[in-house]
Amino acid sequence: MDTIQTKPKNNILTVIIASSAGTLIEWYDMFLAIILAGSLAVNLFPAEGSHFLETLAVVASSFMFRPIGSLIFGNIGDRIGRKYSFLISLILMGASTFLIGCIPGFSSIGWAAPILLLICRLMQGLAISGEYAGAVIYVAEHAPTNRRGFYTGFIQATVPIGLLICLSVIFITRNSMSEEDFTRYGWRIPFLLSSVLVILSYIIRKKLHESPVFEELKKAGKTSKSPVKEAFTTKGNVKTMLKAIFGGNAAQSSVMQTSLFVTLFFMQRAVKLEETTVLMITGVVTLFSAYFYQYFGALSDRIGRKRVLIGGLISSLILIPLSFYLFMEIGNPDRLTTVHEISNIAVLQIMGVSFLLSIAGAATYGPLGAFMLEIFPTKIRYTSMGFAQNMGNGFIGGATTFVTEFIKTSFMVSAVLAPFIGLIYPIFLVGLAIIVNILFIPETYRTDLTEDHKGDVDENQLHTIDSGKV
Repeated sequence: MDTIQTKPKNNILTVIIASSAGTLIEWYDMFLAIILAGSLAVNLFPAEGSHFLETLAVVASSFMFRPIGSLIFGNIGDRIGRKYSFLISLILMGASTFLIGCIPGFSSIGWAAPILLLICRLMQGLAISGEYAGAVIYVAEHAPTNRRGFYTGFIQATVPIGLLICLSVIFITRNSMSEEDFTRYGWRIPFLLSSVLVILSYIIRKKLHESPVFEELKKAGKTSKSPVKEAFTTKGNVKTMLKAIFGGNAAQSSVMQTSLFVTLFFMQRAVKLEETTVLMITGVVTLFSAYFYQYFGALSDRIGRKRVLIGGLISSLILIPLSFYLFMEIGNPDRLTTVHEISNIAVLQIMGVSFLLSIAGAATYGPLGAFMLEIFPTKIRYTSMGFAQNMGNGFIGGATTFVTEFIKTSFMVSAVLAPFIGLIYPIFLVGLAIIVNILFIPETYRTDLTEDHKGDVDENQLHTIDSGKV
């Protein structure tokens, strides 16, 4: 066995901290505009009427743009190096988020305000498309084969932790001033604070060396000269990308969006709970579910990626409709049309239901990073994984919050079904993923990342890798 995994240049703990910190900050940046969509609608759109759906459309534009960004950053990552790609993405994300906090209101610059928001969100979409794939690949290419799920699980856990920090900053900012002041200028503070976190993360990441697997490939002269072209012309790779998109990424993103943001907006706008109550429920559930993202990644090292992923998908298929039904029955059984308080017991019950849905989401996301990188060849791994992840997680699954809201406002159904009709979208994607996984996707958890072909390593190879120092 080569020594590329036994003598890496970076300490694995440093690799995990640096990679996870940067990805965490980028998810924090990405989530801010979703959670503060109401404030953005009030300040950056005309005062007349409600522009919440239009704001969600602009916010969702970042997910639509991510497949393009994945090709740009994938090209950099597969030709120049993993490290440089996610350094650039970090700077781009930080600058875009800071600038959102600086956009003048609609009353000052008119339609230029939402246009500037759109530009910043598109830049954020480009940035996150290069960040996630780069961080997962960078960590995995430092890890032994039988611990890849465990180590990449830390990257997966940055999603709930990033959201938790985001919710905490918003909650503290909102409660440190009057509602009027927060609506007028306080909403900008969480965006501006991001710049401090980005600078600190950049300093840490700058000290890292390149991935040992990529370095070995570069020394051997086997790096791809045209990663984008090869990703779409290498025999069977397009089929593999389609399996990755519809067998995991689209459904995973839709489950995550549903358990977090669709739930948040549903409790605010349909169940009519107070905003502070909703933020508290979401924050507590996010805190207690964060551990399970890494747990399920580690579990997939022992029993395989497919078993964990399919278990999470089946659980999600059951829990999505059941959870939203219970949210309404517990939080607003009398179908009140005004914002109201609920008992502490009801709050705890909603937390419990939401927690179960979040655990199902963690099971779909925890092993996904390791699974994704294991099915693609090393020299076009960044481009292939990035495109599949950003097409599924971004373009298709990332639109869940907007699509569910759009369906609810566009389709005429009975009053009983009206609040729930939008759930058709995530349920469809989850059902499709279960079918694709069972019928078409192979197990990958023993794949050797040092080989350009895909396939399981034998037990002797596994023990050799496991005995190396990481």
